[in-house]
Amino acid sequence: MTIPFRKTVMLLAFSALSALALAETPARVGRIALAQGPVNISTEVGEEATAALVNWPVTTSNQIVTQRNGRTEIRIGSTSVRLDGDSSLDVIELDDDKLRLHLHYGSLSLRVRNADVLRGLEISTPQGLVRMKDVGRLRIDAERVRDTTNVSVFEGTAQVDGGGSSLALRAGKRIDVHNDDVRTALAVRDSFDDWSLQRDARDERTTSDRYVTTEMTGYEELDQHGVWREDSDYGPLWTPRTVAADWVPYRDGRWTYLAPWGWTWVDNAPWGYAPSHYGRWVMVRQRWSWAPGRNIGRPVWAPALVGWVGGNNWNLSFNDNGARRNAPAQGWYPLNPGESYVPGYHLRPEHLRHHNRHARPDYRPGRHDGLTVVGLNQFVGRNQIVVPRAPRPVLTPLSTQNIPFGAPPRPQGNWPNRFDRDGDGRPDRNAIGRVITTPSSDAQPFSRRDGRPSDNERFVRTPPQVLTTNEPQRSLAEKDRRQREAEIERRERDQANERRLRELEADNRRTADGQQRLREAEVAERRRDADADRQRGAQADRLRAIENERRQREGEAQLQSQRDALNREQAERQQRENNNRQLAERLQRDADQDRLRQVERQQQADQDRLRQVERQQHERQQRDADSARRQQAERQQQDAENARRQQAERQQAERQQRDAQQREAQQRDAQQREAQQRDAQREAAQAQARQAQQAQQAQQAQQAQQAQQAQQAQAQQAQAQHQQQQKQAEEADKRERAREQRQDRRDNVQQQIR
Repeated sequence: MTIPFRKTVMLLAFSALSALALAETPARVGRIALAQGPVNISTEVGEEATAALVNWPVTTSNQIVTQRNGRTEIRIGSTSVRLDGDSSLDVIELDDDKLRLHLHYGSLSLRVRNADVLRGLEISTPQGLVRMKDVGRLRIDAERVRDTTNVSVFEGTAQVDGGGSSLALRAGKRIDVHNDDVRTALAVRDSFDDWSLQRDARDERTTSDRYVTTEMTGYEELDQHGVWREDSDYGPLWTPRTVAADWVPYRDGRWTYLAPWGWTWVDNAPWGYAPSHYGRWVMVRQRWSWAPGRNIGRPVWAPALVGWVGGNNWNLSFNDNGARRNAPAQGWYPLNPGESYVPGYHLRPEHLRHHNRHARPDYRPGRHDGLTVVGLNQFVGRNQIVVPRAPRPVLTPLSTQNIPFGAPPRPQGNWPNRFDRDGDGRPDRNAIGRVITTPSSDAQPFSRRDGRPSDNERFVRTPPQVLTTNEPQRSLAEKDRRQREAEIERRERDQANERRLRELEADNRRTADGQQRLREAEVAERRRDADADRQRGAQADRLRAIENERRQREGEAQLQSQRDALNREQAERQQRENNNRQLAERLQRDADQDRLRQVERQQQADQDRLRQVERQQHERQQRDADSARRQQAERQQQDAENARRQQAERQQAERQQRDAQQREAQQRDAQQREAQQRDAQREAAQAQARQAQQAQQAQQAQQAQQAQQAQQAQAQQAQAQHQQQQKQAEEADKRERAREQRQDRRDNVQQQIR
């Protein structure tokens, strides 16, 4: 292998490793913001799913599954992804620019507030692909109905590809995508959508977006659990409200190993995600406050912004079941804004500059505030380290002096060691500098045929030759000259060998570095292949499990459909019976109302007839009264005429009497006999007048009696007519009731026929 070829191979290896490192460390990571009911998450393909915890990081290759009656919310910056019960979601890709999700089955609600994330956002289902064109909110249901995906847009616009077509879906619309067909309808909300709206309403009231960008995952929890203020030295500061007096950052939580970053902090507090993975913690006024920094721009995620101390060279006293024992310790503390963050993973230079934008090269911390220490044996394998449960050492001022700085510990135990390439359990030694013993005089000095050292052999200078006494005698000058020439030749050869040795050592170092990087690349490639195989196997197992679950759901759906069909038939039959009953009741009510209206009309007619009879009787009474008044007036007039006539007669009689008295006075003596006769005639005339007057009065009384009898006869005739009308009304009512009874019997017969 020539030197130029080795250089080319090493450059290719460096470029491949650099590209791999850049691809494996995204600056955007999501989190589990809420877990209600049974919710599981698998961190890598092939791993067993565990219960999802709040603040658990969500990244590429994660799978989130909710069981029945379970719900969860995933936050990625300002984007919210929510799952309803009985749902399965795969995070296909999550990096700085892309968010690709796959919904195997279940219901998903998506809320996008930032238009910058729309370009790399897509959600796939077994039947199609969904992309959002505008900020808004949509819902996707996959396999709720067999081989069907339902997409409902409540705000914004979405592009749906599937069923052999591509459609733009606007707000208020829904599309049902089948394998070879699509159908549109109106979007309908349910309880899951109402729950999502309630979760979104909290983000509308936040004030944290005045101090940090909304693309900082976990910012929405800060308002509820802390207060903001401005500081002249650190800029905006956030201080938690409900924490103990001795509370320290990065102490109430757990460590978990998350590839490719390494040990990652998962805080127990619901607000602990953003302060644990962005910004720095500072001690201000004897209280811890979180400083996100000024000019945040696009946030860069970190597994934990802490400094590591300790290791195998730092032993502390631990309490082991009541007994004291010394053991290696590992500690960490929150970084101050002036300190530099040194990651234990490959990080882009611009991302590292973002983390250390406020760091000062001359900053030297006098002490490590917030130091937390556990045993180094806790960092074994990839098991989670629950810090509150881990044994804690006894820290004294002497033990915390001159603490050795450390690095994030690598998993011990069976975790692969990158320095053990041959798998013998011992770290491999570099091939450079292999010691070769001095060859014997009868052996070839070096392995090469020309006598020069090989690339893996160290050149050893041979001792100078010594002349023996058996050599032929030469002149002293010749001997001196030859010795000087030999010495010069040996010196030149030694210098050339030393130069060649240095060149070979440099070539060996470069070759060994290149070979080591190539071996690392091969191991990484084999590891990726193994991960891909595991991923394919896990994907196949997952697909089989999904197929089994789908078959089970299909069976349950068939049983449920049969039960639904029976229930529908029973409901339809009951509905028909209810309809018939309601129809009969309605007909009965209508008939009753008709009868009631007829009775009311009959009563009204009777009342009208009664009023007419009363009016006629009143008119008759009025006529009778008028006739009685006329008769009385006539009688009074006749009485007055009789009285005037009698008075006239009396006056005449008085005149006649005066005349007679005068004549009698004149002829009293002569005409006494005539006066007596005239008196007798006058008495007879008076008697006749009285008899005529009595006859007239008797005739008037008889006429009054006849008029009264006529009135009584008319009243009896009116009463007879009224009784006859009542009889006619009763007969009409009887006929109407008979007709109604016949109509009821006819309706009952018709109802029985139905």
